[in-house]
Amino acid sequence: MAYYKFNRNDIFRNTLKTYPSVKFIVYSGSAYYNNTPNISGAFANPVRLTDGGNISLYELNIDRVESVTNRYIGPRSVSEDQEVVDNGLIYSFVVKNGSRIDFRTSTEASFNNSNYGDIITSSYPYTSSIDKEYYGASTVRSNKIGYVSHLYALKNTINHYRYVNPNFQYSSSARDLDSVPVGLINIPTIFYGSQIKKGSVDLRYYVSGTLVGQAKDKNRDGAIYSTYGADSGSVIGMALYNEGFLILTGATSLDDAFTDTYLPATDNPRWVYFAQSISGTITAPSSSYIMQMSGTSYNNTLTMFATAPKGQLNQSNNPTFVNYSSSSYATTGSARSYLESPKQSIKNIVSSSYVDPTGSFEKTTYISKVGIYDRDLNLIAIAKLATPLRKTAERDFTFKIKIDV
Repeated sequence: MAYYKFNRNDIFRNTLKTYPSVKFIVYSGSAYYNNTPNISGAFANPVRLTDGGNISLYELNIDRVESVTNRYIGPRSVSEDQEVVDNGLIYSFVVKNGSRIDFRTSTEASFNNSNYGDIITSSYPYTSSIDKEYYGASTVRSNKIGYVSHLYALKNTINHYRYVNPNFQYSSSARDLDSVPVGLINIPTIFYGSQIKKGSVDLRYYVSGTLVGQAKDKNRDGAIYSTYGADSGSVIGMALYNEGFLILTGATSLDDAFTDTYLPATDNPRWVYFAQSISGTITAPSSSYIMQMSGTSYNNTLTMFATAPKGQLNQSNNPTFVNYSSSSYATTGSARSYLESPKQSIKNIVSSSYVDPTGSFEKTTYISKVGIYDRDLNLIAIAKLATPLRKTAERDFTFKIKIDV
């Protein structure tokens, strides 16, 4: 096997900046991410143990259900309380010991209350989806005894972006977010990566299938403007690109002819009610919403150029590379022996217009894989060709290999 070392001009490291599309459809209390349907499996419904509006981190427990298997993971301990039970699902567990390793989802109090040697478990799948909070005009944002709402916690962040657009003010002479209706949409980072792409936010508000409002951040400065509806041209909210929040403040009725159950009482459609059906027990059965945007993702890419030089890589250990034949040799007894010829000729596979003779001899091999090794000659990657490539002594090839790192 021949080894070649990459030169400094054979390796390039790049960072690709991409903008993956993000689309949520919200209807009747459910959210659907990028048109992902709820698929039933042979055992679980839905098959991913979470609905189409969620991302399942690690994609574990696909089409699995919890069941009594009467099996255990690893050897059984003396105490039945310390056995790792096989319940049919993949789950994580740790044993409490002096290292004090615990899950982030566990509280310090529960960890301290457990005994050394106890098995602490967690569960899969880990899921994530968008979330909506509604603050009425009289809803308390914070108090003096330690309560702080998610909206109030963003106060300094909102004021920080005032240099970008004057609408980024928590309190001003025109509006105070402590005393007006506000809708807060939380978008986890797993959906958009580093930040939401500026200018990509597009909100559409439907009632009974009729579009009653549309809003976009058309100036790419975080201010969301209504582009269709009764309040067209006005600012109806703010987008925090880096933090993943949409703050909706538009309280104007989008259509007085429509009403829906956005609160315990019915009301006209308003931007503060956008995606209200996922905020809790409110279903708003006649309303549906579409939220589109683009994320920002940085992918490190390693590009390598592997060259197969002329006059090299024209030898193969494949048995079909040489001509072979069988002959019998006379011996003193009845036994026969098979001997390998020390001058085995290379098989000529050059095509000819005639059956015999063949074309002029040319040493030929076929390259089907390129192996990548580290400095200690450990195989770390294999690049496979879709079709083996014919290599002769007069031809050289350069293979472009790209790996995401």
